[in-house]
Amino acid sequence: GRRPVTVSQANRAISRAMPFVVPSAMALGILLPGIVGRLVPAVPAVFFVVVFAGSAALRLTSIRDVLRRPAPLLAILAILHTVMPVLAWAVARAGFAAHPDIAEGVILEFLAPTASAGFAWISICGGSTPLGLVAVFADTVLSPVFIPLGVRVFIGSNVAISTSSLAWDMAVMILIPGVLAVLVNEASGGRCGRRAGPWLEIVVKLGILLVILASATRIAPLVRTLNPLLAVVTAVMFLVSAAGYLLGWAAGRAMRRDRGDVVAMIYGSGMRNINAGAVIAAAFFPEATMFPVIISTLFQQVTAALFALVIRKYLPESPEPDDG
Repeated sequence: GRRPVTVSQANRAISRAMPFVVPSAMALGILLPGIVGRLVPAVPAVFFVVVFAGSAALRLTSIRDVLRRPAPLLAILAILHTVMPVLAWAVARAGFAAHPDIAEGVILEFLAPTASAGFAWISICGGSTPLGLVAVFADTVLSPVFIPLGVRVFIGSNVAISTSSLAWDMAVMILIPGVLAVLVNEASGGRCGRRAGPWLEIVVKLGILLVILASATRIAPLVRTLNPLLAVVTAVMFLVSAAGYLLGWAAGRAMRRDRGDVVAMIYGSGMRNINAGAVIAAAFFPEATMFPVIISTLFQQVTAALFALVIRKYLPESPEPDDG
């Protein structure tokens, strides 16, 4: 008879399907916001589980290695907070000078810290989860400095941004589950990560799909009210966002990093914490400024899924799994 499908085989099959399932999940959330919107309150809890599951194979030694050789981490931070804001500023000035509120939104999106969801995609694509986790931790800690400074330099507003709620959200969704997972794996001598790894990787993928479904409901009204100007803004945001992924890839290749680091640099440099950008836009800027930030939700996960396909083609995984 036929041999039963193993957990590892099921995990690989789900990984291969993710780039196609993600756009479908986005479409479902946009088309049925009333029904799918019931998932929204569960997002923080789901994300806690996603990060815990994705971090369960980490050891303290792997995190220490990232900090001992910080060049990839510093490259991610430089792309996030220097190269991409300059690019966004140039695009906003050239393309939306007649619409200053929208121009500010274009820039603001690329002042936000790296996205915690990027960690899940790094895990899905077999990248370096220690580098991904440390990048999210570091950028979260540095956000109270980077965001107000970026706003002052690139937008010019003297905005006094309270980042305490952002820091708390990031601590609950990233820091606490990540630390707990590492401690559990350390206490088991690494056995927890090895034995439960394939199951936990499936949990990561299913969890991120639930997060995407719930997030898509927020942009349903925006998608229904798209006019030509807003459609152009959406296309520009997509192209500038894709540049972040490509810059991370180019930096990883230029630095001759291994596959795991390159994948972590692609997602660490490309994905943004849109919630952080939206909170700042809502608190300190006109309503039009929120559009470029919120509309990025429309394609951020789709872009991540597209890059997963490109990574699979041009950065294939070796047969032997990498322990990070």
